[in-house]
Amino acid sequence: MTGTFTTKAKAQEVKPGQLVQPIPIKVDDRAATREAVIRKVRSLGRRFVERSQWKAKSPQKPLVEDWNYSMIALHHAGRSYSCAPGAEQMADTQDDHLAGRYDDIGYHFGIDCAGVIYEGRDIRFKGSSILDYNTGVIGVVMLNNLTTAEEGDDLLALGRKTAEALGLNTTNQIPGPQIDAVLDLIDAIRSVFVIRHFGGHREYPGQRAEGKVCPGNVGMELVRNIRTKTQLLPPPSS
Repeated sequence: MTGTFTTKAKAQEVKPGQLVQPIPIKVDDRAATREAVIRKVRSLGRRFVERSQWKAKSPQKPLVEDWNYSMIALHHAGRSYSCAPGAEQMADTQDDHLAGRYDDIGYHFGIDCAGVIYEGRDIRFKGSSILDYNTGVIGVVMLNNLTTAEEGDDLLALGRKTAEALGLNTTNQIPGPQIDAVLDLIDAIRSVFVIRHFGGHREYPGQRAEGKVCPGNVGMELVRNIRTKTQLLPPPSS
């Protein structure tokens, strides 16, 4: 991977037959890695929108650093979402998270229905997308509602089931460009990190006990198909 190298070491004079002594070099390649992901996404013909371009707010507090990612968690934005302009949805999601208990948008990346990829939380910092299980996990949110009618066990779910009984379809299908963008983003992430696990939010340890349905039944079908295609493993059991 491409890095930014800095050193204050002086040049060595090497005499015939003398071995060159190693020179300590300080490497800070995290910013370069972020850029490498962005470049890879764009090289795949995918539009990538950085935080500044969708006018993300600054984090409320300093964020905790994270690195050496080995897992990707796929989310959907929630049952109040549908296909809409992605920049507005990212801003709305950040506002919701800031109004809650988060210091920034919780996801590292967002993907809208048109297949545009948005930068969420800077990848150099730990996400806030999985309860008590964020270390080493890159959070990706699909800006869509990917639940089926029966999911949720509340008035909204009851209303959807009633509508379905009357012959109205309330379940969204995932647009092709959005699916393709998920695959391209995974490809870009795997070009710089050794990713071993890929799963839906609710598959990660402790999430079912919290009643999580994310990324919905439709989203989980995509998760399983992507695991088959990429040969990535499900999330760890603990």
